[in-house]
Formats: sequence, structure tokens, C-alpha cells
Amino acid sequence: MPTDNNSIIKAVLETVSSSREKITPIALEKITSAKYALGKKRVKSIIQGLIAKGELIYIYQYGSTFLEKSFNRPVRISKHIVIKPPENSFPSKPGDVVINLAQGASFGTGQHPTTRLAVKGIEYALRECDYFKGSKKTCLLDVGTGSGILVIAAVLLGIQKGIGLDFDHCAIAEARENIKINGLEHRIDICDRAFEKIDRVFSMITANLRYPTLKRLLPYMYETIHTKGLIVLSGIKTDEIKDLLDIYKEKNFLCRWKENEQDWVGVVLEKGKRSQALQLHAIRATSIADYSWSP
Repeated sequence: MPTDNNSIIKAVLETVSSSREKITPIALEKITSAKYALGKKRVKSIIQGLIAKGELIYIYQYGSTFLEKSFNRPVRISKHIVIKPPENSFPSKPGDVVINLAQGASFGTGQHPTTRLAVKGIEYALRECDYFKGSKKTCLLDVGTGSGILVIAAVLLGIQKGIGLDFDHCAIAEARENIKINGLEHRIDICDRAFEKIDRVFSMITANLRYPTLKRLLPYMYETIHTKGLIVLSGIKTDEIKDLLDIYKEKNFLCRWKENEQDWVGVVLEKGKRSQALQLHAIRATSIADYSWSP
């Protein structure tokens, strides 16, 4: 069992990141002490050091104090994607894609597993598989864009144009600001148009939304994605994924990638050929509230 400070620091951060429940300072001390057979004083010193460096931050919820990984500094959320505040510098390595995200209220800061899973799915499709290699025109639709992180990641990874949809005025303003900060105004549009009113097709669709919404959106996904196009879905609980994949498989969407984090799942699905289009009027319209959510 490693006892050097660097290894323990890495383990402490992993404990906080992977915890399915919010973790208190006392609980983190007890877990670390028990796992590494360390004295309370040393463990407390390591945790306080991480707080002083801005690696961990205190949050106050439900009448208790918890520790969370800080996102007020550059943080790598996938193999290639790093997110950071605009005012911070980051010594990127070859292959890194750095996204500047201003602090805001919108969902999609990278703190939640569903955001990280969606980013990893996009990265899998565009970097690891280079799925659209040779395509002259590619366009992505991000349904429920929040902070804009997914559409920004996709464009920085190679998608030529992107559109983000959201009904929350705060999210629209913050997404537009993040797009401006990253210098992508000429490649990404943000609007409040309803998904069911979209009348064009896309190479790729991303949606970090909850299972009931993803289920209702299936016919619109089918109508607005190219054959052999990809959809990246997140916001799905582990006990929901089988049903969702079965429903999408009925419409000839095949799973090409799947990953879990804590109790959440992200998937990349490919649209195959189908002889008859779905009837959109058979599914009731998705409500405005479905496009924005917080766990």
C-alpha cells in the first residue's frame, strides 16, 4: 500500500471524485486513515493542503459541510479534454483540447459525472474513432446545451458547425459567453428553438438529459440524424440503460460505446438504415422543462 504523499494525494482526490454520496471532511479522514493505516494528524494535513492549493473546496448543503473537487482551476475531465476558468493558464500537451468555461449557474461545468461521460463519448467518436474522417461538412446538434460545454468540445475536436438548444435564458446567455471566450462564434449558434421544430438533419446529436426525456425524444432523434450518424446520450442511471438501449435498438440505433461513472451511464449510438420513418405525431411533444435539468 503506497504511503508517499503524492500517491495518497492522488488517492484522496479519487475518493472524493468517485464517491456516490457527498463526502464530509471527517468521513474523508476516516476513509483515508483506514485505507492507508495513517495517523489522523498526517491525513488531516494532506486534506488541508489540498484545500489550500484549491484542489478541494468546502461546500455547505443540507445543513452539513462537504468536500468536493474544485473546478475553479484547470481540470482534466477526459483523456484529451481539459476545462479551465478563462483567467487561468494551462500548459497543454500535444493532443490536449482546452475549453475555457466562465463560472455560471448553468449545468455543464464538468463536476457532474453525466457531463464527463458525454464529453468522453464525444471524444471517443471524434478523436479515438475519427468517425467523420473525410467528411466535408459536419454539423452537431446539442439538445439542452446548458453551459455549452458539449457543443464546444465537439467543435474543438473537429465538428465543423454546431447548434445548441436550450429554453433557459440564463443557460443561453452563459453558453453564448463561453462560445465567445473560446473564439467559436462563427462556428456555433445557440437558440431557444424547440427540438421538435428542427427541420434539418445533423451528423451528430448530443443530449445530456434524463431517461424519460431521452425516451420521448427518440422519434426526433431519428428524423434529425443522418443515416450512419451518431448520437451521444448521457444522464442515464445504470438501472435505466438496458431499457433505453432496447428502445433505441428497435429504431435501429446500435450501441458503439458505453461507459459508467458512479451510478450514471453514457453511450454513443449509431443510426442504421430503416425502411420506414417514424411517425412523429405518435409521440407527444417534449415539454420545455425537459431541456434543462439538475440532479
